[in-house]
Parts: sequence; C-alpha cells; structure tokens
Amino acid sequence: MSTTFEVYSPTSVIPSFNDILLLSNRNLKEKLAKHDIYNDYVIDVCIRKRVTDDFHDYIDFDKSDMAIWSTSDEYYAWFAVSNTPGGCDAYIHKLSDDFERERWEEEFELNERAKAVESELRKCLETGFYWTFRRSAGQTAIVCLTYGLIAAAFAELTSGYVFSDDSAWDYSIFPTTAKSFKLHYFDPQYSNPEYADWAKDCIAIIKDHKLAV
Repeated sequence: MSTTFEVYSPTSVIPSFNDILLLSNRNLKEKLAKHDIYNDYVIDVCIRKRVTDDFHDYIDFDKSDMAIWSTSDEYYAWFAVSNTPGGCDAYIHKLSDDFERERWEEEFELNERAKAVESELRKCLETGFYWTFRRSAGQTAIVCLTYGLIAAAFAELTSGYVFSDDSAWDYSIFPTTAKSFKLHYFDPQYSNPEYADWAKDCIAIIKDHKLAV
C-alpha cells in the first residue's frame, strides 16, 4: 500500500529545487541528530518521464529552476537518499475537477482543523495546483522518514500546508503548517501509539544501518 503527503501553497512563487534540497537535508539531519544518528545521508532529486511501465526516462532540468514540473502524471520528481535503494515520487496535480473541490468542501465542513484555517486554505486552492509525495510499499526506513520531511520543506518554503488522509501520518493533525508537522512527525513519543511505534521501528532500523522496515 502506498501513502501520500499533499502540500498546498498560497503562492505561485515557487522555491528552487536547490532550496528544497537544502531545507530537506537540514530537516533530515536535525531529525536524525535527535536520535544520535549522524550518518551522512543526502537527499537528491531528478525528473523522470514514464515511457512504459518498465522504462522511465530522465528529463534534463536545472536545480536552480523553480521546483515545478508538468502536471501530467507521466512526469514526476524522484527524491532519493544517497547509497540507499528506492525513493519518493512526487507529482503536481491541477485543482480543477469537481471531485477535488467537493473533497475540500467536505473537509471544511467536517474537519475542525481545516475549518480553523479555511481562509488560508482557500487561498491555496486558488493557485490551482498542489504537490503530492508518495511512498510506495516496501520502501526503506530512511525513505519512510524522508518523504514527509521533503513535503515539509515544500510547505515551509511556500508558507503552505501539509495534508494527508491515507495514514501517511496521523490524520488528526491535518491540515497543518510545516512547523507544527515537524514537531509531531516521526516522534517515538507521539501520543498515538500506532504512529509512535512506526517511528520507533524505523529509527531503530536506520540506527542499525539496515534497510528493511
């Protein structure tokens, strides 16, 4: 099963890939240091195009460019961690269909956290796009950690919001700012034992220099 984080931005002024990588790597270093892990992990990114199910081509791009690419599902950004297999695929989606709009109207009606920041979120919806960051099943522990931190970097640099409703992390905190998200994310002492145990297991695997979750 795959899980995703979504990021909604109130601005069309998008940071560069270099800015995203700088903050993502800072987020990762700080998170690991809290658990006395000082491995030299580095997050990097490339842009790919899905040509067939088995072949994905690399697309030329400049990391000083804005971190935005095609809204076609054929194109995606691939964030990987040095010297480890796997990664996180990221997409840009248009906020143009009725399903997406109705989904958020339901969140504003039923989700008190969404209702509390409704005016800010509506500004995000007016931009007409959002990012998703997907962790597919079977990813390594370090990827399970990093894809949320990458999403947080996008949200922080655009003053946006992180959201998930598919168990990427505890739905009860979403939508949330990057600052708040980073306080709760991958905390082994988190109030919900399901997510606390998940964080604890992944951190132990990373500390032991293993890969599997």
